[in-house]
Amino acid sequence: MGFLNALLLAGTATFAIPVVIHLIFKLRKRRLVFSSLRFLQQSLLRESKRLRLRDLILLLLRCAACILIALAFARPYRAGQVLAGPTGELREDLVLVLDDTPSMAAQDGAATRWQAAQEQALEAAAAENLERLGLVLVGEPGRPEVELSRNFEATREALKKRARPSYARGQPAQALITALDLLADSSAPRRRVLYIGDLQLNQVDRAAFGEAANRAVSGARPTQVELRPPAFGKPPGKLNNFSVESVQARSDVWIEGRPVRFAARVANHGDGEAGALVVKLVSGDKVLAQRTVGLGPHDAREFELQASFPRPGEVHGYVAIEPKDALPDDDRRLFALKLRSSIRTLVVEDSLLERNSYNDESYYVRMGLDPRPRGAEEPEPGQGGGYVRVGALAVKDLTPAALKDCDVLFLAGVTELPAATLATLEESVRKGLNLVVFLGRAKGEISEGFYSGPFWKNGEGLLPARPGTRFLGDLLEKKYDGLDTFAADHPVFQAFKGEVEQELRRPQFLRHYQPDPKDLKAGSRPAGQILASFNDGSPLLVERPFGQGLVMMFSFCARAEDDTTDLPKRKIWVPLLHQVVRYLSGVDQGAQRNLTVGDDLALSTLGIEPTTTVRLTRPAPHSDTLELAGSEVVSVDTIGIYTGAYQPGALVQQAHWAANLDPLESDLKSEDLAAVQGLFASNLSGDKEDEGPRLRHQADDELKAQAPDWRYLLVAALVCLLLEVGLRDFWGD
Repeated sequence: MGFLNALLLAGTATFAIPVVIHLIFKLRKRRLVFSSLRFLQQSLLRESKRLRLRDLILLLLRCAACILIALAFARPYRAGQVLAGPTGELREDLVLVLDDTPSMAAQDGAATRWQAAQEQALEAAAAENLERLGLVLVGEPGRPEVELSRNFEATREALKKRARPSYARGQPAQALITALDLLADSSAPRRRVLYIGDLQLNQVDRAAFGEAANRAVSGARPTQVELRPPAFGKPPGKLNNFSVESVQARSDVWIEGRPVRFAARVANHGDGEAGALVVKLVSGDKVLAQRTVGLGPHDAREFELQASFPRPGEVHGYVAIEPKDALPDDDRRLFALKLRSSIRTLVVEDSLLERNSYNDESYYVRMGLDPRPRGAEEPEPGQGGGYVRVGALAVKDLTPAALKDCDVLFLAGVTELPAATLATLEESVRKGLNLVVFLGRAKGEISEGFYSGPFWKNGEGLLPARPGTRFLGDLLEKKYDGLDTFAADHPVFQAFKGEVEQELRRPQFLRHYQPDPKDLKAGSRPAGQILASFNDGSPLLVERPFGQGLVMMFSFCARAEDDTTDLPKRKIWVPLLHQVVRYLSGVDQGAQRNLTVGDDLALSTLGIEPTTTVRLTRPAPHSDTLELAGSEVVSVDTIGIYTGAYQPGALVQQAHWAANLDPLESDLKSEDLAAVQGLFASNLSGDKEDEGPRLRHQADDELKAQAPDWRYLLVAALVCLLLEVGLRDFWGD
């Protein structure tokens, strides 16, 4: 038994007051004169015995009331009643913060980190001194999984029902802040947050953890924060782990007899060598490509896998590595792809000649892409012809309907565009159409007022840069330009490394424009980049984003003439154009169909009407089908293949999305536990060295004051006084 106000125990001495009063009244005597005393003496003897008993009881009740009131004001408390549980430990409100991010699925010793963390959490939830219990998961840090309450079984059930961690990347610091907010109004003798997790290095933001540490000591009473690795005090081990970080199709065009090229990036996150990793590309349970690679410690490599598919359309699969390692979840990476049978291009110039189409300004562009006569009927896929389908239009016929199914649009020798046509073109490029512009004409000139005016629009228009001045060469005087530098790693030029590079340097340019590189700087539009330059340093090829589309600009005429350039007559012309088309047609390939857990899956990527019904089948553990409108968005919360079925016409079509683990989860290194724990300890040391104990003592005083015994003592004192009044008024009658 203890007392909050022990000095007030001196008030128990007040019991002497009724004793003194009793003795004083006992000493006072009164003499009464009666005529006959024989009967009175007998009555007095009986009455005096009764009065002495009554007075003794009244005295005891008054003394008891004084003592009880004094004890009540001393505020007694007892161990095991409020401050401590049956074990004698301080009672507490506890919030468990459990790391359920994918790295917790790593096999660390005999069990996974998740299994060890579950066991620790269940042990903490079974403590006998708990007042209330809550649960917060790092994968969903913004809300508690189980509210702080006395329903301990709800927390234990929430812990037991999870067979494995989630696939979501979490925010440990935010989870701690949520837990501290749950305890903000707690009146328990002790408030504690227990964080159980591997403190994965690339998830720990020390600034954010510092904010949580400040939150722990804010207010009148501090909250104890304990960080514990999922190995019963043992820091997480150094584990070997390999992962497939990315899989990217270099093109989404299916060409009969030609494999699709995939770029796969594999990483070694461990400290040991990986001498022979077997990498496989699998689709439909069939291994389509395989190779063996070696990686050094903390090394990563990107390499190519080629896979042949029997037909165009929707395909999906994965790239996997063997042997297995500590974290199997990242040993394979899924991909989803729609292979197109052709790329739709449109070549536009001022006007098309009715005869002698070989004199068109766009003739060499059309022939380089698809060597068929203008207007020839297109063969069916697989029945001959190339994978590029080319259409030709005059400027006057450039309408929204003509642009609807176009992937890449070429402007060759266009003088200018009407305002309405330019607005149509801008809107199409903004929505994803890709544009290629050739500056100059074989005969006549482009309109400087249009190209530097509405086409450029002070940097807000379609043109990446203004034409600038014009270079005029002379073949007899050997005054001409050639290719000087180019971005060898850019997709347009990757195929021309090595000996083929010499073919790029042979063409001669006698006339070309000299755009100013300063025009490519960022402004209202993102910055552009120079992909190739002439000998005089001016840009030969540039690109710049416009909305969701890309605009590329060649600074020379697309028609081969004696006084322009001989490039369209050289053998490098055709592969150069095809590289441009492949790059532009696949520039966003995979961005919409290959997702990371936590991303939004937009059904609009199917290109269907917003009101069209889509039946979306989700992978395990959901294994269900949702019926959604084409305008809806679904959050991706598990890895696997999501399949959407819809019916735009008579036939039902399907589309696939691949959901993968965040690559950052693959690095299993943990932050130094002592360093992070020090962030919380430092808030109760240093400048706050005196404040910490003071806050703790203040909290203890408040908690002791909550002991209810003083109320019972006051009630007992009141009962004594009521009994005293009753005995005094009615016993004497």
